[in-house]
Amino acid sequence: MHKVNRIRTEEPYRKLWDMFVFFENEQTASRFLRDKYEQMGLPEAKRYSYLATPKFMYSIKQAREYYKAAACCDIVTKPLLLYYGMMSLARALITTRDPEYPSTTSVLKHGLSTRKLKRSDYQFATDEIRIQKDGLFVVLHQTLDGPPLESGQRFRIQDLLSVLPELIHCYEQVYGPPSVCEVDIQPCEGGFRWKLPRSIVQASGKTRAEFLALLNRYSEKEDSFTYPDPLDEQGWLCLHQKSVCLEHPLILDDISGNFHFRLPHESELIIPEISLHFMLMFVLGMLCRYETERWGELVLAFMSQDMYIINEFLNVSMRKFPNLILNHLFEEKFLFYTP
Repeated sequence: MHKVNRIRTEEPYRKLWDMFVFFENEQTASRFLRDKYEQMGLPEAKRYSYLATPKFMYSIKQAREYYKAAACCDIVTKPLLLYYGMMSLARALITTRDPEYPSTTSVLKHGLSTRKLKRSDYQFATDEIRIQKDGLFVVLHQTLDGPPLESGQRFRIQDLLSVLPELIHCYEQVYGPPSVCEVDIQPCEGGFRWKLPRSIVQASGKTRAEFLALLNRYSEKEDSFTYPDPLDEQGWLCLHQKSVCLEHPLILDDISGNFHFRLPHESELIIPEISLHFMLMFVLGMLCRYETERWGELVLAFMSQDMYIINEFLNVSMRKFPNLILNHLFEEKFLFYTP
């Protein structure tokens, strides 16, 4: 995904969805799938593309309608519509890798679950998401080449929110220091320089040497990091990289294309951003659908600080998740911006 397309438009969100029209035409969708399957070396690519085109095309159309409805509705029902829209986009992406999806009924499940909610002391931030043995999320995560996840593995909502770049300021106001920060990547003598606030080392709970080892663990050998000498004295941590890789596993882009550095989750897992959005929206969708009273208390009664970050996440995800899917479909990066 090396090519970056910067698209100037007065209406970024509308232009984003206009790009999906390419997949809503039978001829272009079929040709797109055939090319994908041929690149994979799939035998009978033409036949498979013919069979997969309707479900691929209608998944995109259905997603568009869910997102259109979500943009017009109140927060009371928005998470559920967005989650269904995500499911449709996820199925479309999976179809580009597996023309026979779904091949079994087991992959039709969500692939995620949450613990039973306790009405008296429920806390959104500490709620957990559990990975199931199989289901849509599991297939999607594998499609994204995410790290292996075990059945029953748990993730805390606050930890997932902490690495989303668009939520940095909101997260800091509600919960404290996030696990993501802006990174300035500039050319320098002998390579490139990453400039990070020193606070990110404190947030990692690691020494400077351990932090450097963490970066190098996720880097190619030729891209290894070193500390410059002397160290920066203005509160920044500067690291030298021999060559630049803007798709480094520890780098995320925000909607505007600015680079951010993120810390791994527990067990030092790097969860794809699409998986993060999907997991979080699953919890919100389940709250909205099955715990109506609890959901109302969270977002309407003004009794919880979580309302602020929930509202912010819904707005960010509605704009960004389709953009991330579009990037993966075309295997290019699209940045939509207003002049």
